Amino acid sequence: MKKHALRHILFVAALLAPIAVAAGEAGVARISPAEAAAQMRAGKAIVIDVRERDELDAGMAQGARWYPTSSIQSDPGSFEKFIASLPEDQTVVFYCAAGVRAGKAAEIATKEAGRKAANLGGFKDWKGAGLPVTTPAKTLSPG
Repeated sequence: MKKHALRHILFVAALLAPIAVAAGEAGVARISPAEAAAQMRAGKAIVIDVRERDELDAGMAQGARWYPTSSIQSDPGSFEKFIASLPEDQTVVFYCAAGVRAGKAAEIATKEAGRKAANLGGFKDWKGAGLPVTTPAKTLSPG
C-alpha cells in the first residue's frame, strides 16, 4: 500500500473514532429511555445523570442519581468507589445532555470498575419519551 493511501486511511479512521465512541460503539451498550425506565422500576438498573449542576435546572430523570462529569474527571478514584458502592446486580445507566459524556462515564464504569453499564443518551431523549422528570434541590450533592 502506498504511503499516501495509508495516510488517508489513518486520517479517516482518526476522524471517525470520536463518532464511534459517541455512538456507544466502544463496548458500551446503548439503551432506550423506555427500557432504562422499565429496568429502573424493576430494580435492575440505576440511572446516573452526569450533567453539570447548571444543566440540572432543566430537570432530571425521576429516580436518577447525580454524578457530574467534572467530579469524575477531578477525582476518578472517588467515582470508581461510588460505582463500586452500587448494587452489583444492577446495570448502571448513564445519561447527559446528548450522550457523549454518558458514553465516556459508562466506559469508565465498565473498564475501570468492572460494571455492566449502558448509555441512555441525553436528557432530551428521556423527556422526549415522555418519562417522568423532577426538579432537583439546589442542595443536591453528587452521589
